Amino acid sequence: MAIRTAFATLAALSCLVGATALAAAPATATAGADPSAQHCVVNLDSQKVACAADPQQARQLSDVGPTALTIAIFYAGTGYTGATHTWVQSRRCTPGYDAEWQWDNLAEIGWNNRLSSVRTYNRCDVKLYDGFNFKGASSVWIDGSSNLGKIGSGWNNRASSVKFS
Repeated sequence: MAIRTAFATLAALSCLVGATALAAAPATATAGADPSAQHCVVNLDSQKVACAADPQQARQLSDVGPTALTIAIFYAGTGYTGATHTWVQSRRCTPGYDAEWQWDNLAEIGWNNRLSSVRTYNRCDVKLYDGFNFKGASSVWIDGSSNLGKIGSGWNNRASSVKFS
């Protein structure tokens, strides 16, 4: 967890540096961007984050290989709009809800209480928690939603940690 925290902190700090840092960053490094960099990719296998002005550029800057699978895309707006955060890893999710991957602090990557819609892929679902480290209330397992405010007691702009299965 300390390595993931260090990578996420580096990514968040590099976002403050500006577009110059993004242009100079090697393709496999954790990269940040200026405020116009609205799209990020998280490799759940390596815990590295890469951000850019568009989703394709963020994926190119990330350390994901050609076989990496997208398991979920978070959107800042309802209706699958706004900034995105794409979660990738090397294998499909299994049918059981056993939390195969997780992120215990969405604030580390700038997504605390920011998620408004989500799409899932490769048999994966997400479970949201309103506290860090999977504390507090949790959602049901979500296969996808264009408006998280309509899930349970409302999950629009509420998630602080997430599990994937």
